[in-house]
Parts: sequence; structure tokens; C-alpha cells
Amino acid sequence: MFRIIKLILIITISCFAVAAVFILLTVVERQNALREVSRYNLTWVATQAVNETLRFELRIANLASNASTKDLEEVRTRLDILYNRLGVLKEGMISAYIERYPDENEVINELDSVLHQIESVIDRVREPDIISHILSLLEPLESRLSRFAASTNRFGAEQVAADQQELLRLHWTFSALAGGLVLCGFALIALLFAQNRLIRDGNETLRGMTEELRRAKNRAEAASEAKSHFLANMSHELRTPLNAIIGFGEIISNEAFGPVGQSRYREYATDIVRSGQHIDAMVTDILTMARLEASTVEISFDIVELDSIVHSAIAMLNGTEQAKGRQVSTEALEENIRLRADQRSLKQMLLNLLSNAFKFSDSGTTVDLRSRHLPDGSFVLTVIDHGIGMTAEEATIAVQPFQQIDSGLARRYEGTGLGLAIVKGLIERHGGRLTIESEPSVGSQISLIFPGNLVIAEGASLIAQAVN
Repeated sequence: MFRIIKLILIITISCFAVAAVFILLTVVERQNALREVSRYNLTWVATQAVNETLRFELRIANLASNASTKDLEEVRTRLDILYNRLGVLKEGMISAYIERYPDENEVINELDSVLHQIESVIDRVREPDIISHILSLLEPLESRLSRFAASTNRFGAEQVAADQQELLRLHWTFSALAGGLVLCGFALIALLFAQNRLIRDGNETLRGMTEELRRAKNRAEAASEAKSHFLANMSHELRTPLNAIIGFGEIISNEAFGPVGQSRYREYATDIVRSGQHIDAMVTDILTMARLEASTVEISFDIVELDSIVHSAIAMLNGTEQAKGRQVSTEALEENIRLRADQRSLKQMLLNLLSNAFKFSDSGTTVDLRSRHLPDGSFVLTVIDHGIGMTAEEATIAVQPFQQIDSGLARRYEGTGLGLAIVKGLIERHGGRLTIESEPSVGSQISLIFPGNLVIAEGASLIAQAVN
């Protein structure tokens, strides 16, 4: 709406500008016309030309009875005056008049011709028949000059009337412009009032939204605190019986107090232990993810030996069902690397990446663990598997909490879908980032990139280790 109003105001002001230029040009044109025509003086000049012609004719007639030197000088003076009047007329004063009445130009030309003829014989005025010759030249001009004067008077009256009409038109034009400017002023004031009202309404709406967002933030913080409190309580409530289940299950499966009788019971106890451990891992992942989302994960930056963390993680996986018959190649892993990191978080990231590599690759393939330094000083730790792989879209889904790729092989394994999400959250808390390079049916390369300020020393040689 306001755009339309502004557009209308712009168009109106543009029209006013064009009208102002037009009126300016009109005024200049009228000034030029007045300067050129001088119609109020035209009648006077024409009348003066007629009168001076009559006076000149009278002086010539007087020479017939008395041709004194003084009279001859008076005649020459009158002739010069006629030339002056003729020059004023011919200098453009009557151009508009001649344009209106082109036939009247012959009167000016005839007067010019007669004056030249008189000038050629004026010095011989004492000779016989010269005066009569001059009078015969002037006599036909009397009536024509009288009509010329009357015609110029009529032309002047017409031009005055035309000027009055033009002035009236300019008056109404200026009135229209003034009225338009007043309307534009009112429109601009109305626009400013409307915009001010909208801004005031917008501010009120914004204040309301801010207040609602504040209340929503408080509710969200309260809900997050309640969730954290709930998860903490649930963790305690779940782990207490889980520890008992896992502990007693291990006692039975290991036959710590003697044989349990049938081997089937021992297998059942082993299944109970595995199920309990699986539930305990799920609870741990959920709690870790909740703390990451709430930004309550405590990171302790200590100097850690990467070799020690790697060996510890591999040792923890060595006894799991997934690691049976699998190998972890560390030939491309530099040794003696020291990082400033949280030891438990680093171990958890490695465990999750290696566990996923085992889970989503065939038992006959090898999982590689590599490291390298980037030119900017960053350190990269990469876990490579040769399993089912992912597309770029699936990789984006995989790092989101509680998301699993809809793949037939992936669905064969249980899980909460939190592994990569936790790794991503933990590495970002270290100021680094997680990258995934993967191709379906080829495998995945998942890298932890630590910023250069966390790298203490570079490795000097390579180590190799295989886990059975």
C-alpha cells in the first residue's frame, strides 16, 4: 500500500516538475516575444513614422517658397529621423506583425526605397522640378502609412488580449500546481502518520512477541532443566538395577560359584549380560546427547597421549561381539602425538567411530586408523571402513540425533542413532569439526579434525597393530 502511495507521489512530483519546466519555457518564450515585438512601442513607432513623413513632406513643400540654408538643414534632419524610425522598424520590432500581415512589409520596403531616392536628390533641391519630384514620391505613401499605423494599433490590441489570456492560463496553471503541491503535502503527512502508526503497532507487536519469546525461553529452560533432572534420576534408577543384572549375569555365565547345570542356563546368562550392557550403553548415549544439547558437557583440556587412547579404545572393543575376527590397521597412524583434549571424550569418540566401522562393514574387511597434519597446523584422525557406505544426503542424516539411515544392512543392527551425533558434538566442543567422505558399497572415511592450538607435538614414526 505504502509503495503505491509513494509511487503516486513520485509521479505527481514528476508531473509538477515537468509543468514547472513547461511554464518556465513559456515565460521565457513570452519574454523573447515581448523583447522582439515590443508591441506597445510598435504603434508609437509606426505613428511616429507617419508623422515624421508628413512633417518631412511639409518641409519639402516649404522649400518651394523659401529654400534657405536653415530650411535645407531642417529637411536633412527630418530625413535622418525618418531613417532612424525606419531602422527601428527594420531591426526586428515588427517581425511578429509582418508574420501576421506579410503584405504590410511592402510598405516598409517602399518607404526605404523612397527615402533612398530622396537622399540621392536632396542636395539638388534648389533645382527646378526636384521638389515636385520628391512630393510625388511621398504622396502615395501617405495613405499607406496611415493604414499601416492603424493596422499596427489593431495588432497591438490583439496581442494585449492574447497576453491577457496567456497570463490567465498561467495563473490557472500556477493555481493547479499550488493545489497539487498542497495535496501532495497532505498525502505525505498522511503517509507519515500511517507509517508512524504502523511502526507503533509493529513495536507493540514486537514487544508482545519478545515477551512471548521470553516466556517461551523460560518454559524451554524449565523444561530442559526438568529433562536433565529427569534423565539424571532415570540414569541412577536404571543403572542401579542394571549393575545388579550385569553383575549377577556375569557371575552365572562365568560359573563363579560352581557349575550351573545345563549349558543352556549359562548361555541365557551371557545373553542377559549382553542385553544389560547394550541398555547401559544406550542410557549413556542418551545422557551424553542430552548434556550436549544443554551445553552442560564438561570438557577438561589435559595433555593426552594419542597412542594410549588408541590402545585403550581398541582393547575395550577387543572383547565385544562386533570385534571378533576383525582387524584395526594403524600403519598410517603417527606415534607420540600429544593433544590438548578431554581424555574421556576422545576415547568415546574413537569408540563410537570404531564401533560404527565394525557394525556397518563385513567381518572379512579391515578397519583403518590414520592420522595426518594439515598445512594450517590442524591434526586429522580418520577411521576408514570398507562397508556399506553412504550418500551425501545420508551422511547429513547420520549426524542428526536419533536418526538412522534407511538401509537394509543398517536396519539389521540395533541402535539409537546417536553415535555420530555424539561424536560431532564432542569434537565441536573441542573447537574442531567432523567430516564424512563416503560412497555407497565402497565405504566411509570419517575424520576428527583438531585445531592447531590443540596439537602439542607431531609424531616421528609409524606404528602398526592388529587386533583379533
